[in-house]
Amino acid sequence: MALEENTPDKTAQGPDGQPVLNAPPAGDGEEPQESRFQRIVNSKSFIPTVVVIGLLLLVLLTSRLTGRPPVLERISPTTGRPSDILVVEGNYFGTGKDAAEVRISGISPTSKAYKSRTNRRIIVEIPEETGSGLVYVVNKNGKSDGQLFINLDQVPQVLSGPSRPGEPYVRVIEPQAAKIGEKIVIRGMNFGLEIRASRVQFAWVGGTQGGSAGEDYSQLVDARVSDLDYLNWSDSEITVRVPDGASSGNVLVTSDKGRSNSVYFEVLGGAGTKSYPKKRTYSVQYGVHVAVSAASGDNQLYLWLPRIQEAPEQKNIRLVNQDPKPLLADVGGVSLFALTNLQKGQKARVGMSFLFDRYRVETQIAAARVPVTYDGVPELFKKFTAADDFVPSGNPKAVQTAKSVTEWERNPYLKARLLYDWMLSKFSYARSEGVPDVAAAFDSRKGGAYLYAAVYCALLRASGVPARMVGGYLAGDANQPTQRHFWDEFYLDGFGWVPVDPLLGDEKQFLPVALGPELDNREFYFGNLDEYHVALTKGSVAVSQMNPEGKVLRRPNIPYLLSIQEESTGNLTYATALQDLEVQGTY
Repeated sequence: MALEENTPDKTAQGPDGQPVLNAPPAGDGEEPQESRFQRIVNSKSFIPTVVVIGLLLLVLLTSRLTGRPPVLERISPTTGRPSDILVVEGNYFGTGKDAAEVRISGISPTSKAYKSRTNRRIIVEIPEETGSGLVYVVNKNGKSDGQLFINLDQVPQVLSGPSRPGEPYVRVIEPQAAKIGEKIVIRGMNFGLEIRASRVQFAWVGGTQGGSAGEDYSQLVDARVSDLDYLNWSDSEITVRVPDGASSGNVLVTSDKGRSNSVYFEVLGGAGTKSYPKKRTYSVQYGVHVAVSAASGDNQLYLWLPRIQEAPEQKNIRLVNQDPKPLLADVGGVSLFALTNLQKGQKARVGMSFLFDRYRVETQIAAARVPVTYDGVPELFKKFTAADDFVPSGNPKAVQTAKSVTEWERNPYLKARLLYDWMLSKFSYARSEGVPDVAAAFDSRKGGAYLYAAVYCALLRASGVPARMVGGYLAGDANQPTQRHFWDEFYLDGFGWVPVDPLLGDEKQFLPVALGPELDNREFYFGNLDEYHVALTKGSVAVSQMNPEGKVLRRPNIPYLLSIQEESTGNLTYATALQDLEVQGTY
């Protein structure tokens, strides 16, 4: 083993005789890198260069921040009167000449009304002419989502009794505030012994309209039997859940004897907000054509047709015409028509036409605030997680896939997103022929709107998230063809129903209109829905067979989810052809 040779220390010395640290060995002939760096730092161009780069980064960062539309997080108070002070909090409000302005129920305060304006908080005096409505923050980069403000001066006072004999009268609502889906008890008189045509109506705010929520009866949303909102009904007491789409404002009871007085009720915030920012008014017609090829003796043909679905996003529904007169006009949103003693060679048509308003649905949900259980809505959870004729959520492949995709996730909202992303990454569009086979679609991973919606709904239910399919149409302007379509909704406790359209999220070719460069279809159709979707049924709708010996039929690819579509009795051979929804006008 060679020994290291001891050599004298050859540390370089400077002109003053002191050692020079980190100097290169003598005779190396190369300038050290450290010296080059020191030379660059000491050069005249270094500092200006750093300053320029820093300014460029600052400009880029500033433009990125200031170019964003305002984000409204909260307003305080949510109820008040003109001349009160309103505090608006959020982000990207801007400052100075770029400062955002507040709009309250469509009213813009004067510059003198602003007490303070910063990038994250605005303090403003509520103008005298302000009604109840949505509060927005607006600047040159766009408009925030809206939050509801109630003008207490416009909240009706409770009367001492019904204004006319027999009219419903609301004495008290307990509790006076609750979240969507929570139970409340309405006490009073003259409600009727059973629901029948009666209903409980809550305030609803859509678009940017002003006015007191509840004064305009078109701006109300009903508690719905199909959503299991009603828990108990008697002449003096109603137990009902706060329905999806309800807002703080007036609550009243409507019966065949008239409308009750209005009582103020506050809807508490849940995991986020739901808004209805855009509206289209449609005039539509649809029906069924019948051709009889053989018939003799007594016979009957029963046809079930869904009506335009009443929902927070589909309102002010007016029946324009129906021919012939139905046997049952409205049973759970379905009309029943009966054609009697048909003759060979006879042709008939059953149809309806409606005028209604359709709104866009937009949601903003904070996943961290979503409850992980459904303890508050056990009946709804049981119904919308069970398998039915359209959604085979108990299928082993659906259960296995849901388990593998969601793994250990417990949050229902995040489960729904994981399953949505899985669908869009694994499935591809293919035109459906014949009877759609949902179970087979888990293997083929192909299908049209029906299979996309049915598979996604089955996965949601199998993972413990209440969900339902929606059947209807994609509609455009008058004289444009409509498309039969299916999509989904899943339920969050304390929030309500969240719309999802997996096919439109995956396939741009079927978009009813261009969403615009600011919207991405994959992101938009998870939690939002445009105003071009027309819903005829939500979830499987069970209808009763009219005759135990009748022949029942449910045709494939019909865009409504009825347990029975047709039933015939006697010696009757016939064929039916669906007259798809036609848009006669938009307004």
